[in-house]
Amino acid sequence: MLAVCGIIRRKGRVLVCKRSSGMAFPGFWEPPTESLDENETLEEALERVLFERLSVNPERMRSIGATDFPCEIAKEGGALADGIRLWGYEVELRRNYFHIYGYDDFRWIKPQHLKRLRILKPHVILLTLGGLLP
Repeated sequence: MLAVCGIIRRKGRVLVCKRSSGMAFPGFWEPPTESLDENETLEEALERVLFERLSVNPERMRSIGATDFPCEIAKEGGALADGIRLWGYEVELRRNYFHIYGYDDFRWIKPQHLKRLRILKPHVILLTLGGLLP
């Protein structure tokens, strides 16, 4: 399974969202993240998640790399995916205000405080690649 996340910075902070109880890994924090639909590119999926979850469009997107996450997670139709390859992008937004949909909460966090939150290892790796964690 492929997924993509958008790392959004503003005024020295990074946006993280808390996964809701209806999602896999509820209660964990992450940059806005979504799995790819069939025949969807990484950039199309990222634009979709930013629009569906934040009601914004990206100004710029730059790939920072990918990491693999070995896990079993239910896919649409009930089958199990045998892991996730998560791609990370640095994102600049066209506007500075947005609305959150599908997450329980969001925060703008200083990079040094990210370690205080429950963040899945693949997101930690991508935040490190993005220069936000040592």
